[in-house]
Amino acid sequence: MVLDVVISSAVMHFARDDAQWFAMLHEMWRVLRRGGLFFARLATTIGHETRIRPLGNRRFVMPDGDERFLVDEAFIVDATRRVGGTLIDPLKTSVVQNVRSMMTWVARRG
Repeated sequence: MVLDVVISSAVMHFARDDAQWFAMLHEMWRVLRRGGLFFARLATTIGHETRIRPLGNRRFVMPDGDERFLVDEAFIVDATRRVGGTLIDPLKTSVVQNVRSMMTWVARRG
């Protein structure tokens, strides 16, 4: 199966560590055709840097008490490069009622 678009909405931040996060990304990238569009919405440290508690391995306790795998701009830019993608829209972050921040990541498979 090869897809024109892959959408990952509020899933990737449930990864337990880098290895699982990249396994999730590689599987989604594997089914995306060359030139296909990847859209992800995932939790981020951006916007809540002083309100999250680090646990190690990119895991944090968020202001709402949930534990998540959180990314930042450098991590996503590097991940995009590692899979051979290109950002086609600037990264965007929304602060959700002071309890978490969610990033929108849109890339094209090269």
